Amino acid sequence: LVALCWAMWNRRNRKTFEFKNMRSPFDVVYSACGYVTYWAGLLKGDDREAVEHGSKMLRINASNMMRICAAPGESMKS
Repeated sequence: LVALCWAMWNRRNRKTFEFKNMRSPFDVVYSACGYVTYWAGLLKGDDREAVEHGSKMLRINASNMMRICAAPGESMKS
């Protein structure tokens, strides 16, 4: 949850102060995955493996959702 909030806060700052538009809402999720993976490096043993596995699952699920969300737009272009 903390990683997701941090990712949203950083995304908001980029939009507000750097005037950079977000390409996709999934950018926030991928950013959160990056934070979780990085923070997992601070853990040891089973905790580290569990957190890394959770981050990997979140990234895979976000990729699948992105494909599902993109599918209707692709079929309209054909």
